Amino acid sequence: MTDQDKFDKAKVMYQALEKCSFQFEHCWHLLKDQPKWIWRTTKEDPKRRKTMSPSPTPTRCSGATIDSAFDMEADEVMENEVIELDRPIGRKAEKGKRKAQSKQAEENFQLRKMKYTLLEESRAQEKEFYRMKAEKIEYDKEKEEKKLRLEDERLRLEAEKMVIEREKELAKIRQEDERLRLEAQKVELATKESDQRIMMMDVSGMPELQRLYFQQLQREIMARRSTSQD
Repeated sequence: MTDQDKFDKAKVMYQALEKCSFQFEHCWHLLKDQPKWIWRTTKEDPKRRKTMSPSPTPTRCSGATIDSAFDMEADEVMENEVIELDRPIGRKAEKGKRKAQSKQAEENFQLRKMKYTLLEESRAQEKEFYRMKAEKIEYDKEKEEKKLRLEDERLRLEAEKMVIEREKELAKIRQEDERLRLEAQKVELATKESDQRIMMMDVSGMPELQRLYFQQLQREIMARRSTSQD
């Protein structure tokens, strides 16, 4: 059934109810392509369904009746257009929207809080890293200084040991020199005693060969003493 057929059928029903002809066909031609009329031709709105009570049968088609009918139609058209085209959000939907926004805000807050926590942990780790690095540098410095002190102490002890060894060696040399000097004095004393005995010998009563031997020794002793005196 076309829209024109439906309109003709509606005019017949109007004439049967109102006992007069429909005076606003030109308005229908202007409004039939509006969304309200298109929606009503494809789907019936259950919220707009009403139980129609039989209207009183007028005795005549008055101007007030036509005006009231036109006002009702205009109000219904505007109401349906508002409901269909710009339906206000309901309380449940508004509550759900606020809940979703609150949830999103809470998620954003938790995300910012997590980022801040991670940033603080990163800063704390970086601070701990530099602290440990500074401690390691200080430890290595103290270790190196301790190593240097130990090396200096080792060199000092080695130097002292070398001095002690040198002193021991010098003392040993002095002792050896003293021993040799004493030995020399002892030999010199023995030589002098031997020379003195030889020089005091009486060779006149000795045999010729013995006499010549001791005389030769006496001459050598005299020559050695003359050399030492010079």
